[in-house]
Amino acid sequence: MRTALLSSLLALVLATAPAVAQNTTLNATFISGLVSALQAVNLTQTINITTSLNGTVNGTSLLANISNGLPHLIFAPTDDAWANVSTNITGNQTLLEDVFAYHILPGNFTTPPTFFPNVTLGETLLNDSAVVQLEGNKSQAVAWTVLADNNTHVLNQINDTIVVNVTSFENITIWVIDQVLTIPTILANTTVVPANNVSNVSISSFETLLQNATLSYFNLTTNTTSDVTFFDALNVGYPGFTLFAPNSSAVDASNATFEQLVTNRTAINALLFNHFINGTTLYSPLLTGTQNYTSQGGENFTFSINGTGQWVTQGNITALILQSDILLKNGVVHIIDDVFFDLNNNGTAADEA
Repeated sequence: MRTALLSSLLALVLATAPAVAQNTTLNATFISGLVSALQAVNLTQTINITTSLNGTVNGTSLLANISNGLPHLIFAPTDDAWANVSTNITGNQTLLEDVFAYHILPGNFTTPPTFFPNVTLGETLLNDSAVVQLEGNKSQAVAWTVLADNNTHVLNQINDTIVVNVTSFENITIWVIDQVLTIPTILANTTVVPANNVSNVSISSFETLLQNATLSYFNLTTNTTSDVTFFDALNVGYPGFTLFAPNSSAVDASNATFEQLVTNRTAINALLFNHFINGTTLYSPLLTGTQNYTSQGGENFTFSINGTGQWVTQGNITALILQSDILLKNGVVHIIDDVFFDLNNNGTAADEA
């Protein structure tokens, strides 16, 4: 019975994972031990809820891979967490498979988590194109950090999600969490949840600016070019981007300037292009002093970290990253405390980047 339950749990993950060789042999001792580890921390519902999802062809192959020594991290919701999940998820087999895939990370995550504002990220097994549209068919990431209460919190969650217990079995690390993780969605549907009681991370004013500015956008699906708002392009257009979004305080402080720029399409396009990197999803650990990247407007970004925080510079403006790694279906947002008033547009540099 235990082997069947665990097989369904891992087979669920395999629906979105690459297939491995079919000639591997399952390690029954390993499987039995892992089931015991899950049951020892009272994860009955995590196992039971997957029994109806058993039977995937790739399940046995990945289970054999895991049992042969590959390290993985499992975010395992408590029974109470599952009890609070909408039936829209538990009653939809495909969505439930995606949700479970988002809880499984290949790799070794045994080192202690970092403290905020530093963030740790891992790539999950979720790469279903219906819910993930990152560049190069990348899998979706999950982010976590230790906050002032000394607990590890999973970020970008509407319900504060805390690691309440940690256990392991051989190469598998199990972090028991008090909520079921939600899959990142598009910018329009994303609520910025402040980490560590940061109070100035609203980007509603910047989103309004994105909604009021238009650009000429080429749709790869229809092979047509039309005018769309920046907001729409970021939501459904760009597959993989990094957006440096000024908080509302920074935008509101420059309202008079923006009112003039909005009527000048060339100028406002250049300014907004210089707030994001197209085609590359860059999480905060990649934003270091050794890395340089080019904006969609062709201008250079540089980065630095010191005792006061993580900083991003463009031109003569250096902004503090107030909150990093707001994960989206098709990219990532870092909230900053200033506006890059750079109206230069170097199309050649942007194309080369």
